[in-house]
Amino acid sequence: MNEPIFHFYGNKAGVEGADQIKQVIDDATRGSEYYKRQQEKRLQVLQKVNKMQIELENYNKNEQRKKDIKEIIQNKVKEFQINTDRIWAHFDMDMFYVACELLDKPELIDKPVAVGQSIVSTANYVARKYGVRSAMPTFVAKKLCPDIIFIPCHFEKYKSVSNIFMTILKKYDDNLESMGLDEANLDLTQYINNSQEDPAILCENIRKDIFLATQLTASCGVGPNKMIAKLASEINKPNGLHVVQQSPIAVLSFLEKLPVRKIPGIGNITEQILSGLNFNTCKDVRDRADELYIIFTPKTFEYIFYSCWGVSRNYHVEFEDQHSISCQRTFSSISTQKEFEDKVDYIAEKLAEEMQSEEKVGNHLTLIIKTSKFEIRNKSLQLNQYTNQSKQIALYGKQLLKIMQLDEPIRLLGLKMSSLANEKQIQKQSISTYFKKQFDKSNDQENQITSNMSSKSHNICQDSNPILKVQLQQPEQSKPEIISDDEVSSISNQIISGVNSKSNQSQAQQQKFQQKQQAQPKSFNCPICNKDIDCKGNNTVLNKHIDRCINQQNVIAELSDESNKNVKDSKKKVSSKIENKVQKSLNFFKKGS
Repeated sequence: MNEPIFHFYGNKAGVEGADQIKQVIDDATRGSEYYKRQQEKRLQVLQKVNKMQIELENYNKNEQRKKDIKEIIQNKVKEFQINTDRIWAHFDMDMFYVACELLDKPELIDKPVAVGQSIVSTANYVARKYGVRSAMPTFVAKKLCPDIIFIPCHFEKYKSVSNIFMTILKKYDDNLESMGLDEANLDLTQYINNSQEDPAILCENIRKDIFLATQLTASCGVGPNKMIAKLASEINKPNGLHVVQQSPIAVLSFLEKLPVRKIPGIGNITEQILSGLNFNTCKDVRDRADELYIIFTPKTFEYIFYSCWGVSRNYHVEFEDQHSISCQRTFSSISTQKEFEDKVDYIAEKLAEEMQSEEKVGNHLTLIIKTSKFEIRNKSLQLNQYTNQSKQIALYGKQLLKIMQLDEPIRLLGLKMSSLANEKQIQKQSISTYFKKQFDKSNDQENQITSNMSSKSHNICQDSNPILKVQLQQPEQSKPEIISDDEVSSISNQIISGVNSKSNQSQAQQQKFQQKQQAQPKSFNCPICNKDIDCKGNNTVLNKHIDRCINQQNVIAELSDESNKNVKDSKKKVSSKIENKVQKSLNFFKKGS
């Protein structure tokens, strides 16, 4: 094929003259590492297309096989139906990042502007006329549009505007599905059934509300499911509305001439393969579905096939497992270890913020980098416990950096946390199992210690080693745990009562202890932080406070097999400090008993 190496998809809103843009990009990048990488990808695609073409030629020569496959396709068409009983809307803020910046720089409205540094995040419609678009290297954007103005990203600003945008939409569907800061899917069925409003009029009014609140425009699409609404939102961008009527005929008519590349989930490589085999529109896929069936895997075939028939989810998923959360940034090439580590710190902080906002924790971290030669590398690490804390994520990320042994500049760095779990559920479900295993493992050791002690409980309380051994021992279990303050408090009380029971206290001694506990004054001075605590006659309040103080000193030390010697030494120092604090706390309880 005598065409430019760079495959440019030109059906983006505001982009004109795709063929000419391809040639400009090809000329601008020729000889660069970027060009070499694109050349490799293009060669791989052509090889795959050639292989598929041979497979199709053999298929078309076998009449019996064609008959059998066509029958399979016909049965699949009979099995599904295009559901049109619900009304979905997709709202998409126009050129969102740039639009936010232009609020503060109105003098740039008529000029070509993009947000980004080494990679274009968003470009305004003036710049798009020259072929500039998101995910494009900035040096390519400058070749296409020499006068383009670049503005750095200001994510806090975008989040602030996004909050206003989402607040307006939640009035109509509190369970809306966010597609990022600037996009959202809404199921308007219930609201419209109750209000009896026309969907087009309702969505037009919502767009007006968004503009009044943010001074930014939003495009909207309406249809019987999520996918159709999303596709419809792109028809009249920017600042437009398109409605696909609630009927199968309207859906099929809407999709008839739609480029396959527009289907969500069909990316650059898949589009090149489909284009190389002359699958250009949704109608092409429907008419030649048997050929698609032959060349793609069952999973890929079904997604493309059903999407081109307009079949997609039209309901909210009550609980959908999120397999991972990631954060990455592209930047001008950096080459020193200090720069690498600074990027890890920054990305870890952003990833932690995202995980905490989603109330997720994870225990499998992946470091992703892209070199200045556009080679992508990654390394993963199974953590010894769940976390969503930036310092821990950064620590493990830096360990992965050392393992990776980078010896060349990089231009992208990302962190991905997987094996996710709900933070609150892990806290509630794992704590009893966590300490049960610790008690089981240390049971023999505690019995030996108890046999060498006096039967008096206060002698046992003076020796805090059994407790420390239970608390500081690293868990040997398949899945690590996280522990909340309240749970640590509860467990701490169990530990103390458990140790006391080992001393064979008599029933009378236990009753006497309880009476003394009840007779204690309503306020105490915490032996850890020296603050006066208003207990209101309830020792549980005091216990919780003391346990929080202990917990804040990292009683349950986090030990990692991958940690370097310096980290291990620092943990030992913390443990020594903790022993003193716990001893002080136990002496306090001894006095109370």
